Amino acid sequence: MLATVPYLLGFHPRESLVAVVFDEERVLVTLRMDADDLRLHPDGVDEFLRGQLKRLGATAVLLVAYTDTDAPDLADALAGLSLGLETAVLVDATAPEVLDAIHVAAGRYRSVTCVDLSCCPPDGFDYAEVLSDPAAAEAVVHGLPARADREELRAVVVHDDTRTDDGFERSLVRTLTWVGGLDGPQAAEAMDRLLARLEATEADPGPVDLGRLVGLAARPEARDVATLRIERGTAVLWLHVWSAAARCSSGPAAAAPLGLVGVAAWAQGDGALVCICLEEMEKVLPEHGLVSLLRNVVENGLHPDVWHRMREECLARFGPLGPASASEQREGEGGAVG
Repeated sequence: MLATVPYLLGFHPRESLVAVVFDEERVLVTLRMDADDLRLHPDGVDEFLRGQLKRLGATAVLLVAYTDTDAPDLADALAGLSLGLETAVLVDATAPEVLDAIHVAAGRYRSVTCVDLSCCPPDGFDYAEVLSDPAAAEAVVHGLPARADREELRAVVVHDDTRTDDGFERSLVRTLTWVGGLDGPQAAEAMDRLLARLEATEADPGPVDLGRLVGLAARPEARDVATLRIERGTAVLWLHVWSAAARCSSGPAAAAPLGLVGVAAWAQGDGALVCICLEEMEKVLPEHGLVSLLRNVVENGLHPDVWHRMREECLARFGPLGPASASEQREGEGGAVG
């Protein structure tokens, strides 16, 4: 299980507290917090985890803390957190079991709860051996990459000057000017046509198409169409497309592509990327419609199934063009999906 954690997160954690939440033998969700959260606010972390475990109906949790140094203060805080969660079983028989609390520090790992020195020596074990476990290779085979760290994952969506060229800029400006003269349904139909072409070809969009995507996504009616395109079978494609658009975009223009990457990441169960998209959106346009949606996903650890149910309900009510297809729909954020 320890070998699999980086692949569940999408990156190798550093200075982090990770909670892998189970329903019997199935992983429900993997939660990551900064290690300093546990150091500085142990009661808050305990309260947050208890709430999440109860809401998810968890039967067990594995706690793992990662630090670059030995950090005995964090090891003590981790042991205290584990003990607190374990005592919950004394008053509530349905409370989840703590499988273990492990500290990965300075290239070694050990349980902070096991007192049997023959089982868990004080100097722990070599963490490098964990990373070569067959479970890691199996995770890669099943399409779960683990980037070197969280910043490498952030590079998937942050603006990259080398990705932006004059073709993108010209296309973006032209599209923004053009789409400003359209009503809501027309903007939605324009996005639908562009996405249908990209989905049919599954080719990497060039600078011109990326500019069109970003320009159209500035309209909430068009953005709804793009959001509703994201489902189980296409989430990988749209994550790739909108990530490319986000890397080309800067300032407020980056908000919509980032939000659409976040929805696609949620649809795939990639919570780490959802968090990063939310962080970047809050920097450039915190009032954007998709910020509240992604914040709800992050704060409540919403399962991908929640998105798929929401999508089906919206499609059943409005159709593939979303709220813009409803005759009573007025322009603006009020009736947008996100």
